[in-house]
Amino acid sequence: MPGNYKKDGSGNEAGNYYPGTAVLQLYHPVHMTKYLLLYCLIAMSCRKQADTPGVREYTVTPSQTDAAISHFNAPHHAFISGNRPSANALLVFLPGTGGEPKHYRLFAQHAADLGFHVINLMYPNEPAINQVCASSGDITAHSRARLEIIDGTDRHPEIQVNAANSIINRLAKMLAWLHSAHPDEKWGQYLNGAQPAWEKIIIAGHSQGAGHAGVIGKHYPVGRVIMFSGMDMLTNGQIPDWVNNTAGSEKYYALHHTQDELLHVNIVKQGWLALGMGAPQDAAASSLSAQALSTTATPASILPVRFHNMTAVDIYVPKNKLNAAWTWLLGK
Repeated sequence: MPGNYKKDGSGNEAGNYYPGTAVLQLYHPVHMTKYLLLYCLIAMSCRKQADTPGVREYTVTPSQTDAAISHFNAPHHAFISGNRPSANALLVFLPGTGGEPKHYRLFAQHAADLGFHVINLMYPNEPAINQVCASSGDITAHSRARLEIIDGTDRHPEIQVNAANSIINRLAKMLAWLHSAHPDEKWGQYLNGAQPAWEKIIIAGHSQGAGHAGVIGKHYPVGRVIMFSGMDMLTNGQIPDWVNNTAGSEKYYALHHTQDELLHVNIVKQGWLALGMGAPQDAAASSLSAQALSTTATPASILPVRFHNMTAVDIYVPKNKLNAAWTWLLGK
């Protein structure tokens, strides 16, 4: 059910919003309060995970890379290993609603340790897209809203993102900044002129970011899509157009907890099948072969929405329980 959204004087969203995707039990949204989000984000900010040896990390605010970027200015985080041969592939990770790149350092460091260049990208990630679109009855609503955030072209009345603040511009400007600041690290190989070189990019995301990754995979020739705890849905039982589309299905991978509080696993399984990803496999299996993985692992934190967040958010990730699944999802 859409909330009430408006821009305040600083360009930030004001009004009512809810963390992550809409809370779902089958097809019935249950709203959570913004105070729960604030509590969780404060906790995430107070606990920093141990660094991976040999992995270098850079933090850069979006406005440092482009003065036209006006809001959602929490730092991007970039990672590269000084010890591993380069995979010559870039992992771009998109946080969930209200999240910041600093909350997803463990997965980024894991990927860097496998040889990937990695950018955890800050972008306009409020309001939650399922909260805006789930009750619309419009199978195009999610993709229109997400594409506006991705490229800045006006497509949805409740989303206000211009080209400068879009995911694509933020990524391209971050890559240009990294190439200029660290030319020996070959960040420039992921640019094709002023645009991302999509064929060298794995796009991944958590919750809202997972949906953006999924839509990007339908419109740009990325190497792989990885969706953590994310799926779009409509409360009338229809399937959003980008989900009900098997194009490029071989590129789509995902991880979801069977007890996810915000997205019921049955909705997610339906989406995986519609995308052509097939049935899920237990992420704890000794040999992984499926594109869709489900987990029953116990989160590392007892904070709220722990099952939704444990697939990727640092303080919820159980130590060493997801490493094999993450490696498989990255294609290693």
